[in-house]
Amino acid sequence: MKILRKLSSPRRPIRVAVLVCALIAGFVAAAIADDEPDAESTEKNLDEYKVTARRVNESLADPPAFVESIDMSEYEGRFVTTPEVLARAVGVNVRDFGGLGRLSTVSIRGASAEQVVVLVDGVRVNPASGGGVDLSSIPPAHIERIEVIRGGDSAFFGDAAIGGVVNIVTKRAGGETANSGSLSYGSFNTLQNSAARSEGFERASYLASATYFHSDGNFGFRNNNGTEFNDEDDFDDIRKNNETDNRGALMKASFTPGNHLEIGAQNEFYSSERGVPGLVTFPSPNVHEEELRNTATLTLAIADLPVNRLSWRTRLSYPYREDTYKDPRGEQTGVPQRTEQATHSPDVEQTIQFVWGTHQIWTASGQFRRDDLRDDDFDNPTRDTVSGAIRDQILLAKDVVTLVPAVRYDDVSDAGDAWNPKFGAAVKPLDWMTIKGNAGQSFRAPSFAELYYNHGFVEGNPELHPERATSYDAGAQLHTSWLFFEGAAFRSDIEDLIEYVLVSGFRYKPYNIGRARLDGVELSMRFEPVHFAALSGTFTLLRARDLERGGDDDTQIPGRPRHTGFARAEGHWDVFTPFVEFHYVGGNFITAANTKLLPERKIWNVGLTTRANDHVTLGMEAKNVGNDEAVDVRGFPLPGRSVFMTVAVDF
Repeated sequence: MKILRKLSSPRRPIRVAVLVCALIAGFVAAAIADDEPDAESTEKNLDEYKVTARRVNESLADPPAFVESIDMSEYEGRFVTTPEVLARAVGVNVRDFGGLGRLSTVSIRGASAEQVVVLVDGVRVNPASGGGVDLSSIPPAHIERIEVIRGGDSAFFGDAAIGGVVNIVTKRAGGETANSGSLSYGSFNTLQNSAARSEGFERASYLASATYFHSDGNFGFRNNNGTEFNDEDDFDDIRKNNETDNRGALMKASFTPGNHLEIGAQNEFYSSERGVPGLVTFPSPNVHEEELRNTATLTLAIADLPVNRLSWRTRLSYPYREDTYKDPRGEQTGVPQRTEQATHSPDVEQTIQFVWGTHQIWTASGQFRRDDLRDDDFDNPTRDTVSGAIRDQILLAKDVVTLVPAVRYDDVSDAGDAWNPKFGAAVKPLDWMTIKGNAGQSFRAPSFAELYYNHGFVEGNPELHPERATSYDAGAQLHTSWLFFEGAAFRSDIEDLIEYVLVSGFRYKPYNIGRARLDGVELSMRFEPVHFAALSGTFTLLRARDLERGGDDDTQIPGRPRHTGFARAEGHWDVFTPFVEFHYVGGNFITAANTKLLPERKIWNVGLTTRANDHVTLGMEAKNVGNDEAVDVRGFPLPGRSVFMTVAVDF
């Protein structure tokens, strides 16, 4: 209780906020003291800085942050899924619940899926009911790039950004008229196709894109019959009721009536029907689930006004989601069950940015979001979140030094308020070297499930406090025309972790009783010494310790593999691009005492893409060529060897 009182003390966030403001004031004084070139030179310097930042995997808004930007054009002519692409990023671990099109959730630096914010074009898609975002519900054909921001970042993104943020940026409208399409087919009767058209006019543009995905999911696997240590009763089995049908559509339009004003609108739609096969030892051949998600967004942006290059953006968004679960024979719960859930999450955000002098970019933002869950098992809860944030990007010594102080205040109607400061610094002593580090605080408000869900063996707890974390990281980047290398060390101390406790009989209730420390090292590299060959790879060492249970260095929190890595070798010969990939996930404990371990995973992929002509790309690839018996979650096997072919066109 002393810890809880200390963390919730009203004086502590005020002292932190005052300290941050004092730092900002000091940096402002230093910046103003420098010589100031004219406005044209200022604009040139800022533009050059932005170009350099993108080249070396940095965030334009927060250059000291550790960011990986994944360009989806690198996967043209290939059959890939969004979880598969994201799993290759350093510091990231994706948990796959059964193969193509199935539930897949993301962990960054050992944080849970609920402690990672997922955005689509800046709009939060984390479900208010809890459980994390299903990455398989975001079609890869709609994506231009994926930005992975590692480390606690509630000062920028608010609730749930304890482990980091995944920002999915969809394809842009405009430019020259362009048409594109792709068709992939392969193992398990898997079909993935897409079509898109974009067109630009003098003051307007649009994009229309549609995707469809189907897989029978009937792959073979070795069933241990529920006896892990007895191989005599193992048998070859086929995964049943594992089919998936997904559809997606993306519409964008923009209009520029004046030199400084732009109006944009977009609508992102997704729906799916999936079988729910259950655990291999307790199959459920007649259980199904349906999901529908739609996000409508309207944006008004005023950019680069003559006064301090002022920019103003207002964004209105309306995410809507429906989930239906059908178990007519009670195969998973023992009694027939049908549940329907709908979530409305209207959101309005106002951002103002201006350049002060020659060395600073100030940003102030405010946001209001309402989450309205329609589900009788939760007693139909609502939540209002009001946020305000301010940050400064300070460029000193001819952009050699970048300082980014920031602070954000969030008031969550059913979980209290939180101040979250952050300070980052980046130093570029040489053109090919950047040294940077960050320190900040983050929080996660309890989900509706943890607060209100009362059904079966689970009881909600409306008295829960937000989980809180203090995070640090530091590292360096080396970047030349033929080499990129980044190394970083990180640490996050999490307090008030929410854990379910047996309170009576078979009934569980969540409480704020946990503490954890997540620390480790991240390494990433791309080496391209000649134009016809390239090597790239990532490695993450993670120690995830439960401090409530002693925090023994040799004991890992379940579901957090200690070692993960990815390597890729590719060649470029005329119109041909062959590649080999290796994905490693270390042994994954499934018990708190580390007595049971899922085996390590070693997955090899090989393939070849070729540019047949100016408009057609062909691809062939084999995944898991070693037929490794992979599993992320006990009882949910993943597909073995599979083969796919792709045809992509653009004109």
